[in-house]
Amino acid sequence: MFRKLILPIALAATVATTQGVAQAADPADVIEYRQAVFQVAKNNFGPIADMLKGEIEYDQTTVEKNAAVVQMMSTLVGGLFPEGTDAMAGETNALTEIWDEPDAFADKVAKFEETSFELVEAADSGDKRQLAAAVKDVGSSCKACHDDFRRDD
Repeated sequence: MFRKLILPIALAATVATTQGVAQAADPADVIEYRQAVFQVAKNNFGPIADMLKGEIEYDQTTVEKNAAVVQMMSTLVGGLFPEGTDAMAGETNALTEIWDEPDAFADKVAKFEETSFELVEAADSGDKRQLAAAVKDVGSSCKACHDDFRRDD
């Protein structure tokens, strides 16, 4: 029972922390936190894709947990780009188009959230075909946003 409560509690704490960080006085702190959120999403998404490719052993429990983390991270993204956290504020690959085209950016973030929710549903279903389609959709939503709003490394 306790183990089932750990993830929701941790995720709730993350949301509360994000709200405080987005309002932080130091834009560099916001940028650092934003990058950490994306890294957490990447670190949880990658193993799901790797399992589907047969690169690592498939584990249903891990797929479900990782998908839930990706979904939670997706809900944080929209609040992680307050004014003043562009490249003038610190080391970031975020393009100024994020702030110049807020509606277009919001649409991309919404698509990431939508596909991440579908990833959770697919993970919970146990159907690997459905999961593979959801992984493809999440990856496509990430790429679409990166293409328009992220400077290449």
